[in-house]
Amino acid sequence: MSFVATNVALSGSDLSVNETAKQTIKLTKVMMESRAQDAADDIGTFFQQDGTAFGGKAPMGLAGIVDNGTDLANYGGLSRATYTGLNATVTASSGTISLLKIRQLANAITDGKVRPTIALTTYDIWAYIEQLLQTFQRNTYSDFSNMDAGTGYKANGIIWDGLTIFRDKKVASGIFYLLNTDYLQFHGLKWWKGTPVSLKSEVIKGNIYEYNPTNATKAFTWTNWIEAYSQGAVNGFMIMGGQLICTAPLRNGALTGVTGI
Repeated sequence: MSFVATNVALSGSDLSVNETAKQTIKLTKVMMESRAQDAADDIGTFFQQDGTAFGGKAPMGLAGIVDNGTDLANYGGLSRATYTGLNATVTASSGTISLLKIRQLANAITDGKVRPTIALTTYDIWAYIEQLLQTFQRNTYSDFSNMDAGTGYKANGIIWDGLTIFRDKKVASGIFYLLNTDYLQFHGLKWWKGTPVSLKSEVIKGNIYEYNPTNATKAFTWTNWIEAYSQGAVNGFMIMGGQLICTAPLRNGALTGVTGI
């Protein structure tokens, strides 16, 4: 398990000024909402990386899971060179993406009914794929305006051969993922003391993290306020514990280096 903490610090002088008749916003409430969104944004970044940040204390991400040993020689403490089932299929796309390349990648990680369940890529590559589809193919996804991407926000999905292709600005440039979520799970662990934190916001607008209410109260634990001994201030921490785990990396794949069609 990995633990990620985001602190909320407030000075006593600011709190004193805020607790007056001229108060326009509740300072503690706004800061809590703002830092919760900062924490969610940080976690989104970690989930696209390889788990080596902060001396290996960061949560594992897709860059480390969907890998063939190029980035991480070991996964879960085991050598990918020895245990080849820990290797995903990673294919250099030589700059371009095509439906044929997507199909070939899908074929490489598919066996019968065991097949990718979603695709995930950048906004740019999503647009390239949209250009590849014929008009009659585009019509098949025109009514899917409220599909949940499963990554914390609502986004349109392109439907191709029963596979939904989602876009996410956290995905690294040039990457197109084919993922089998049957073998990809996040196992959470609450901090030993504290209360759950909601990612919803009443004051701050444009919060994309509030669109996944199923886990809004499960991601973070609030430690409550801790009063400083030598300063007129309070501090507290939002802590997320858990790990992103893949039980079958070989069922996932990626195209890399995509820059056009």
